[in-house]
Amino acid sequence: MTLLRNKLINNTKTVWLSYVGYSVTTAVYIERALRKICRTVTVGPPLPGEFIEKWQLQNMKQPILHHDIETDFETDMGEVLSLNPDIPRPDLFLWIESALGYIPGNIAALECPTCCYLIDSHLQLERHLKQAVDFDYVFIVHRAYLEEFRKVNPRTYWLPVGCDVEVHRQWAVEKIHRIGFVGAVIPGSRREKLVNRLLAAGALHYERCYGDEMSRVFSESRIVFNNAANHDLNMRFFEVLSTGAMLLSDATLGSGQTELFRDGEDYACYQDGNLLETARFYLENEELRERIAARGQRLVHNAHTYRHRVEDLMAVVCEGKPDTFSLAELRERSLIGLTAPLEEMQSRIEINLPARSFVIPVLDYSPASEYNILTLLNDLESIDGEVIVVFNGADIGEELKWHPRITRHAIMKQNVGVARGWNVGFDMAEGKSVFIVNADAHISSNAVVSIEQGLYTLPGAVCVGPQGAFFNFSLCTDHCYFDKGSFNQAMEVDAVSGFFFAVNRRLFSENGLHFEPAYTPCYFEEWDLALQAKRAGLKCYIVPTEAYDHHWSGTIRALRTIPYLGREEEAGAVLKRNRQLFLAKWRAIARKEHKPELLESGWKRYLLATVREFMATGRQTEALEKMQSLFELYPHDFEVVSLYKFVSLV
Repeated sequence: MTLLRNKLINNTKTVWLSYVGYSVTTAVYIERALRKICRTVTVGPPLPGEFIEKWQLQNMKQPILHHDIETDFETDMGEVLSLNPDIPRPDLFLWIESALGYIPGNIAALECPTCCYLIDSHLQLERHLKQAVDFDYVFIVHRAYLEEFRKVNPRTYWLPVGCDVEVHRQWAVEKIHRIGFVGAVIPGSRREKLVNRLLAAGALHYERCYGDEMSRVFSESRIVFNNAANHDLNMRFFEVLSTGAMLLSDATLGSGQTELFRDGEDYACYQDGNLLETARFYLENEELRERIAARGQRLVHNAHTYRHRVEDLMAVVCEGKPDTFSLAELRERSLIGLTAPLEEMQSRIEINLPARSFVIPVLDYSPASEYNILTLLNDLESIDGEVIVVFNGADIGEELKWHPRITRHAIMKQNVGVARGWNVGFDMAEGKSVFIVNADAHISSNAVVSIEQGLYTLPGAVCVGPQGAFFNFSLCTDHCYFDKGSFNQAMEVDAVSGFFFAVNRRLFSENGLHFEPAYTPCYFEEWDLALQAKRAGLKCYIVPTEAYDHHWSGTIRALRTIPYLGREEEAGAVLKRNRQLFLAKWRAIARKEHKPELLESGWKRYLLATVREFMATGRQTEALEKMQSLFELYPHDFEVVSLYKFVSLV
């Protein structure tokens, strides 16, 4: 929109704006916004003074306005042109519905695009439909009637009212009113009944005022009450939000309110039957109330000012924009710079939480390895983060549960297996990053930092570790395993090794990921997690670091059978059983969800990228070797065959 503003100023567009001259009207805000982006000439009659008293507008304390070109109520725009030769001719004529049924005549004489802005179609629909045929462009406040207007004038557009940040501003004053309300109350109306209900409860401060005085009342109120007339998304809705007060409003069907603003997040919505209960809830919950108020203010300032409305109108009429902003576009624009309420609340909670958690399942002292739970706890003395140990046996748990480096622990009477142990520890963790570490691993702070950096800088990363693989799903074997020191840059892989890795706790939880307990006691947990992540659109990465050590099967190699859940089983039997479970589970998911790509490895993508890199650096022989192995795996793949032919010819 800044580009549009520059174009309009550079082109010195002149807009003739016509309305009845009185300050208490939407047209005043439109005029203020127009004057900031183009030359504006106001045309029309002043409001006759007797109507101030007749309409009981004395409390508004607003002056009658005199336009640049003052007319009477019977206006012929051809005559206005001829009588004002020194006034710049209009590039656009905009009439805004205001008061006393004023509408200028003979607008065709202006020989420029003409448009109207209709405010009260929810109250005067038939009249407005007749007026709409006389203008080139029609803009209406009430979205519910858009299709009816387009039947009589196809160039009709929705343009809701908004706020003026200079008028509807937040005052630095004490909140002395529990609930404030500014507006007209018609005897016998639904609004009167609701206002009386609040007055009877001793909660409402009510007055009629305008401009600065109105904004001050809003700013002095903990809550501001709003009530729509015939389901209109009214000016007060936006004006209250702009002042930083929490809005308490009813629902307006078909207006776009529910799409633009969220109940309980951007404002509070009441039903007639629960008005007092809703008001009481937010009066008693100050922190929640003020957070909602601040968010609502940001939303309207981002996308719902009269400056936004005028620029959108001008873009349609002068720049050929196909339509004004849709509900979805306005919502998206209003959210710029804002986080979701859940994320905002989580970030507030996380301020006092540990940055990382280490979850360590322990069965024994890892007799087949030089490292064990005691050496790992010693490693963690110099690494920040809470330490959660899940003892998969009561004896070792009773021995070590009071270790000073253990923050929290759980003691299982029996071995519940790797996945269940990880789940128990994960549920006790509070860190932003949750590291899963085998008890027989030796780690340093450099390795932890490298993995954590990858977790929060690599696109879509939910799981990161120092080792991983591309695997062949059907054969349950690795295409290629990346061991310590075998790669020098971060890369996306099919799965990360389970002895030492980290997950993003928020992404993990929000996407319903978990460690599959069906694989108890062990095997296939990492591959299953990787496919869950892929299914959720997330990714697993390995990052280069050598600041750790681990010897495979530090516990399993020392056991003839694996005890778990009151029974024992040989490792080979567990492996075979869980292989069948893994294949059956994920084939069923891929088939049911019509996602065969879930079971495809990233190995092809990796090899193609490697071949292209070899070719770019002049390593044709290595490129051809890689390409031959790739061609053997994917002999019918068009991309593979094409690149193979190219590499073979070079």
